[in-house]
Amino acid sequence: MRPLIAGASLGVLFFISSGLVWFTAGSAGAAAVFAGGILPITISICSLFIFSILKPDTGGHKKYQRFILANFLVKVVLIGLWTALVLLAIHLPREPFIASLLINFFAWHVYEAYRYQQQFKTAQHSTAGMP
Repeated sequence: MRPLIAGASLGVLFFISSGLVWFTAGSAGAAAVFAGGILPITISICSLFIFSILKPDTGGHKKYQRFILANFLVKVVLIGLWTALVLLAIHLPREPFIASLLINFFAWHVYEAYRYQQQFKTAQHSTAGMP
């Protein structure tokens, strides 16, 4: 249950910061903050969901390493395309967008890595006693 609380806390902090920016900098700044954070959050939640479906076990260690590497590469490509789209086509304020993107990417990526590690350790521990 703790991982769910941590993920929910990150999400709540994101929405609170978007709201604070709305009150202090106006709607364009809040839209930029929201646009910067929504993709990293969505990607991380989807990745964690897919990883939990795969049910890591000790026999498939390389399989999950490949998943994590592919996940990171897809994440980087999607965020690069999103950044290009927002900065070149949508024309939101750059500074709040980039700051929100970086903060959310790093925060959610660290959370994701922690969850992968915890899930994999749990799976190893539960299968260690089996013959």
